[in-house]
Amino acid sequence: DLQFKLANNLQSSLDLHTTLELFFNNIQDAVALHGLSYSPPASQKRFTLGEAKVHKANYAISGDNVQLGQIEFSRSKRFLEAELAMLEMMVGVLFYPLRNALLYQQALENSFRDSLTGVGNRSAFDASFDRELKLAQRHQLPLSVMVLDIDHFKQVNDQHGHQHGDRVLKQVAEVLLKALRETDQIFRYGGEEFVILLNNTDLHSATLIAERIRVHIAMTPCPLAGKQTFVSISAGVSQIQATDNGETLFGRADEALYRAKAEGRNCVRSENNVALSSEQAL
Repeated sequence: DLQFKLANNLQSSLDLHTTLELFFNNIQDAVALHGLSYSPPASQKRFTLGEAKVHKANYAISGDNVQLGQIEFSRSKRFLEAELAMLEMMVGVLFYPLRNALLYQQALENSFRDSLTGVGNRSAFDASFDRELKLAQRHQLPLSVMVLDIDHFKQVNDQHGHQHGDRVLKQVAEVLLKALRETDQIFRYGGEEFVILLNNTDLHSATLIAERIRVHIAMTPCPLAGKQTFVSISAGVSQIQATDNGETLFGRADEALYRAKAEGRNCVRSENNVALSSEQAL
């Protein structure tokens, strides 16, 4: 029985992409398809398998007052009514495995997300940094690391309380998210320190980006205790070298950060000790 076989096979994985691949491959015995596309609910991410063709069949996946998004099948010739009925039945079999995969993905994403700021946490950084480092070295692409620290953050907590300190952290994270590209990755490394991975970005460009961020944060007021308060950051930047590992690449950015703090804070320093003016960054 095809439905039983499909349901059994879909139980073998909680990974969303694998679940969709299993579904796509298994239903070929019933209805020949060229492509499948799936859009999760409330998400801009779209999963595609195979090759999209001109004739399409679309279904909303829902049940038990739960919406699981949209799925689209495509092929080069028209679908017969019997085939559409079969696809609808198979989508029904997909419902529970897909729901479980989405719940698992959400739990996985939450475990790698800082609950206060919404950016990646230390665990997410460790996983992403190792992956991006290997990709950059394999394909000989530039990769830069930016380490930044909120200046005098302890004074904010001491003078205004930890709730106001949390507000500053969230605002800095918001400025970072708005200032960077979608391909850049932001992490709260710990306390008031953030790390940014800048893909396909050389040291000069990364230093310009860091300076632009520094200026934006310095010019963005944060309401604390009924007053508009301004905070600043210090930042250090490094670029990958052929012999680097994660420790050496991060270490040079961290050293540049401490140099920025030692030289008065509210500034950016790169591993080659270049300092930029705000006019260069704007």
